[in-house]
Amino acid sequence: MNETFNWASMFPFLHFMLLLAGIVALIMLIFALRNLVELLSSTNRTMLEAEKAIVEMRVAVTPILAKVDTGMEALNVQLERLDTILSDFEFTSQKVAHTAEAASGIVQTPVDFVATVTDRVMRGWKERRAQSEDAR
Repeated sequence: MNETFNWASMFPFLHFMLLLAGIVALIMLIFALRNLVELLSSTNRTMLEAEKAIVEMRVAVTPILAKVDTGMEALNVQLERLDTILSDFEFTSQKVAHTAEAASGIVQTPVDFVATVTDRVMRGWKERRAQSEDAR
C-alpha cells in the first residue's frame, strides 16, 4: 500500500482543464467586447442625434434671438425718449415753480402794501374817534 500518487498522469487532464478555462475566458471576453462595441455604437448614435438636435435648435433660435435683439434696441430707443420727456418735464416744472414764486411775490407785495395802508387808516380812525370821544 505504499502507493504514491503519480502527478505526471494528471498533467494531460490539467492541461485540458486549463485549455477549457482559457476558451471560456476568451468567449466571455468576446461577448464583453461585443457588448462594448454595441454600447459605443449606441452612444455614437445618441451623440449624432444630439448634435443634429443642437444644430436644429441653433437654426430655430437664431431668428428668435435676432428678434429679441431688435426688440431690445426698440425698447432702448423708447426708454431714451421717455428719459428725454421726463427731463423736459422736470425742467418745465422747475421753471413753473420759479414763475409761481415770482408771481406770488408780485401779487403779495401789493397785498401787503394795501394791508399796511388799511391798518394805518384803521388805527388813525380809531385814534381820531378815541380823541373825539375824549373831547366830548
